[in-house]
Amino acid sequence: MADKLRVGVIGCGSMTTNHTYGYLNSTRYEVVGISDLSPQAMKDFDDKFTEYSDYKAEHFTDFREMLVKAMPDIVSVGVWHKGHSPMTIAAAAAPGVKAVLCEKPMADSLGAAREMLIKVATNDVKLVIGHQRRFLPAYTLARQMIEDGEVGDVQLITSIAGDGLPNYATHQTDMFRYLLGDIECTWVTGQVERQTDHWERATRIEDKALAVFGFENGAQAMIVSDLTPVRWQGARIYGSEGMIEITVDDLKIMNANSNGWAVHEPDGEFLKFGEDRFEWFEAGAAQARELADWVEGRSDYHRNNGENGYKALEMIHGVYESARLHEQVFMPVKTMVNPLEVMIDDGHLKVRYPGQHDIRAKQLRGENLGDDTQNV
Repeated sequence: MADKLRVGVIGCGSMTTNHTYGYLNSTRYEVVGISDLSPQAMKDFDDKFTEYSDYKAEHFTDFREMLVKAMPDIVSVGVWHKGHSPMTIAAAAAPGVKAVLCEKPMADSLGAAREMLIKVATNDVKLVIGHQRRFLPAYTLARQMIEDGEVGDVQLITSIAGDGLPNYATHQTDMFRYLLGDIECTWVTGQVERQTDHWERATRIEDKALAVFGFENGAQAMIVSDLTPVRWQGARIYGSEGMIEITVDDLKIMNANSNGWAVHEPDGEFLKFGEDRFEWFEAGAAQARELADWVEGRSDYHRNNGENGYKALEMIHGVYESARLHEQVFMPVKTMVNPLEVMIDDGHLKVRYPGQHDIRAKQLRGENLGDDTQNV
């Protein structure tokens, strides 16, 4: 058997936990190093993987030292958003690194995301952005049904989000493109509300948002975010000849041949439908396997490649740009800084209820309430 790919992990939080389960469950990797500012976080991280013989992680409080001493082939970046770009760039520049799996959103601005694409290309390093739901069997089945014309021409896709567009809804903008065969989004229009000093993983976010997207085939998609208490990952898809509803687990279709709603509960390649943590374990392992195939030359493509990650983020920042300019925005988005930040800084979005609060602060250790990327 060929040697397994060596993995180094930056940031020992919930998302790199999912990355690591994916690596280990795919059986194609060994985890050789982890890095976090908190030694206790690394100890807790170890405890999750005691049953895996391929988990052999050395601890580092300096991620750059890990990149040199652990000699990883693959690096997972799972810190807060503003750390994604500098840590991905550092990993891509490290000797021996072949690929980086960076958690979504790709970056905190399009400019930072573009720098990631430039540096991985310069260093001949592959980049994957963690929109792992592309690997869910229900999503892939819906994509195939749409391609096969089972609901006719897709006219509208709707989704419901919350807790900030970059955090929650990049999964949905990425999903829209995936369902439609990765065609291009051509325009965006949107509105946001921000009356509180609301942050998510050290990035300022809106309180509420409404967004509409147009695609090159004439389809449209809509996200309603924090306008109702309801939120869920998935979509309702309305076609000229039928409808599909998908969740992270299952799919329902209604068309001329279905005799009402026909329910599909597809198994994954690693887990059966309904098994514990199906969404995270199935998608994570499939994402990791496809990355191993890409790195080892068995495939020339990864469905979560950096270009697709950039386009998902661009659609979100297109919403902010539309709100900033009060107009329909046509792709590509030209503003490389975060348009929401611009609106806040220039007084366009005035805080009515002052007092900064980060909805993810409870994930930080010790006295820290604001950020986990101080050493970037």
